[in-house]
Amino acid sequence: MRRSVLLLLLIVFAQAPALDAQEQIDRDMVARIRAEGFENARVMEVFNHLTNVIGPRLTNSPGYYEAVDWTRDKMIDWGFEDVRQEGWDFGRGWSLDKFSIEMLEPRYMPMIGYPRGWSASTDGRLVSEPVMLGGKSVPELRAMEGELRDAIVLTDPLEGAFIREDRPAPTREDRFLPPAPNNAPSRRSADQAERERRREVQAATSEVTRNAPAGVLLAPTGGEHGTLFVTGRDQGPGAVPTVVLAGEHYNLVARLLQQNIPVTLAVEVAGTYQEDNIQAYNLIAEIPGVDPEVGDEVVMVGAHLDSWHSATGATDNADGSAVAMEALRILRALDVQPRRTIQAALWGGEEQGLLGSREYVRRHLEGDENREAREKFSVYYNLDNGFAPIYGFYMEGNEAAREIMEDWLEPLADLGANVSTMAQIGQTDHLSFIRAGIPGFQAIHEYTDYDVRTHHTNMDTFERVLEEDLQQASVVMAVVLYHSAMRDGSMPRAPVVDR
Repeated sequence: MRRSVLLLLLIVFAQAPALDAQEQIDRDMVARIRAEGFENARVMEVFNHLTNVIGPRLTNSPGYYEAVDWTRDKMIDWGFEDVRQEGWDFGRGWSLDKFSIEMLEPRYMPMIGYPRGWSASTDGRLVSEPVMLGGKSVPELRAMEGELRDAIVLTDPLEGAFIREDRPAPTREDRFLPPAPNNAPSRRSADQAERERRREVQAATSEVTRNAPAGVLLAPTGGEHGTLFVTGRDQGPGAVPTVVLAGEHYNLVARLLQQNIPVTLAVEVAGTYQEDNIQAYNLIAEIPGVDPEVGDEVVMVGAHLDSWHSATGATDNADGSAVAMEALRILRALDVQPRRTIQAALWGGEEQGLLGSREYVRRHLEGDENREAREKFSVYYNLDNGFAPIYGFYMEGNEAAREIMEDWLEPLADLGANVSTMAQIGQTDHLSFIRAGIPGFQAIHEYTDYDVRTHHTNMDTFERVLEEDLQQASVVMAVVLYHSAMRDGSMPRAPVVDR
């Protein structure tokens, strides 16, 4: 009798349809998203305007404010709802009005350089033989202070540590590897004493050049072939003008000085501080959720609108901003009625320390007063490190979320989006959400020539990104947002980690 019952059960189970343990994929909607994203794309309109028309978008500079106004108006024009501009105190802006650097002796040569962000201006055009401080000890630096007034100062030894490798890209074969521990105790090493010595030298260099004060500081960059890595910060009153010089040109001047060959340089920096408005802004827009039970839960994609100032911020991060807007536009054009609310956010001040996303999280998601909002925030996706297309997502050690993402990416594998790795990545806005206990995932982008050539450099221009890659990234992001908003449950949460 027992054998007959077991046999009957086996027959029933064999004839029944297999239970679908995977995510429910709306393949009809995927097809519609692909058609809209590739046949009626508008992403290039945004990317072109941010890079070619507006250009650099240093936080609180005129270009940044122009980008805020233009993207806000575009979101409204595209029919997004609840388009809002949230301000927060950042500080004064800065823009470059004029710059030149030339070698006059022993021969004439225009040189490749760029002032650091928020650099003070020189007192007109400075013409003199440069003074080398690189390689000096702290006592030697202090003894030279009297020689530095109004001088053109080389701050570092010859540049030899050129950046020649990009970060490795995750592959599909890596997707099951656990993330490397990020809380391992620090280890003492023989390099610690050297690092401390360098910090002391840097501090002394800053002190003596500011006390003099020097006329302008020249520092080398680790970029090659005329690539300049240029960032900067507001040094406040009494700051010394500072210029980043191409490593090869910096080394040329340093070698001539080493050989006691007279060198004459001419440097001029003229910039303007913008102090009328110290507010930076985050832009938020949405497609509201319609489900009476989960409609107020939030699925968000974000990118930072600000950039550095020596180029047009194409890969960092006009492409991410354009894709975030285009993904929402695709869903809006298809009249999607999502169960959860889908939002797009453009952050300000990312380059100065994730300031915009941190302020959003502080204001809306942190603390006891925001507990309900935090619980209803399903997932955050970020578009930054690297550049379009999207190959997948860093799933931050969240295995349950990784399995979901792998199902969502399956119908996009022919577009190259097939990696849902357990790995982590840092230094961008998803960390603000992770610290608040919310699932936050950065897209896996292209890294070829990113770390070597475009990230924070004067070469981060329109040419670096292809139109078809922007379209692909927009389609992938729209598909992921759609399924995040439509699934039965919110995105699984991993334990909060200190990142």
